[in-house]
Amino acid sequence: MKKSTRNINQSSQKFRHRLEFKIFNYLKHWCEGASDKQIEKGAILLDFLLYFGLRICRKIVSINLKIAFPKLNKKERKIIERLNYKWFARFCMDILKMNAWKGHTLEKAICKNLELLDNALKENKGVLLVSGHFGNWEIIPPTLAELGYSITMYVGKQTNPLTNELQNFSRSNFGIETIDRGKMATLQMGRALAANKIIAMLIDQNDNNSDLFVNFFGKLASSSKGTAAFHLLRKSPIVLVTSPIVRGHYEISFKRIHFELSGEQKKDLQIISQKITFELEKIIKEYPEQYFWMHRRWKARPPEDSKPIY
Repeated sequence: MKKSTRNINQSSQKFRHRLEFKIFNYLKHWCEGASDKQIEKGAILLDFLLYFGLRICRKIVSINLKIAFPKLNKKERKIIERLNYKWFARFCMDILKMNAWKGHTLEKAICKNLELLDNALKENKGVLLVSGHFGNWEIIPPTLAELGYSITMYVGKQTNPLTNELQNFSRSNFGIETIDRGKMATLQMGRALAANKIIAMLIDQNDNNSDLFVNFFGKLASSSKGTAAFHLLRKSPIVLVTSPIVRGHYEISFKRIHFELSGEQKKDLQIISQKITFELEKIIKEYPEQYFWMHRRWKARPPEDSKPIY
């Protein structure tokens, strides 16, 4: 008897997941034992493979840069585009290598303005530590964990459950807890904040299910309401953290974000989300080559600007 199309698709998907897992696991083991010079050579090879060989997301990057930097000419945007792939290749190699940095993250990352995080924790309401797909966002929780902070990451599940489990296992090696998106996430996050823990989350993903839109580089982009909602509910401080590569090191910087609220929930959700996005945009403009422009950030469209971007 023939298998149904659904069974064939599931079988093919499982095979692809296993193959991806084996490749990812092999590269991870290689990187963990590789020297800095080997990692550098690997990043150069990966950059050429992604940009010239596979041409991964080149059209998306070009569209995004044109939206974000309309005043730059095509040649200037192309320079940022090439640097962007070099940064991304370096980021990928560092992610694969990260387990080998356990106990030595402060040799790779420098923390600035850490007192802002300490002051926020003194309020005993937990901290909503927000960031974006910028610099090396994955090195932030391990660095803070090794400094003695209690960190919980709010993460989305990857499409491959095997690599997702491996990535979360790597995070747990640094003492980092993770909360997956789902029905229990709100309760788990509430408990973490009540215990005065730090919840680290990324706030710059496209969200097709949200009706909240913020101005991001002059173009409306969808925004999740989660961070703003928790701030309104628990008065937990919001601290922006970023980690660009600066002079060979990741420079982890903190900025406490304050808001002038109206008392109207819908309006305040907008105010909070917009202010966070604006502060993130400012740091991206300083290092535009270190942002994840491969993401379809403007995919979801509001009714007043419904024309598809991609």
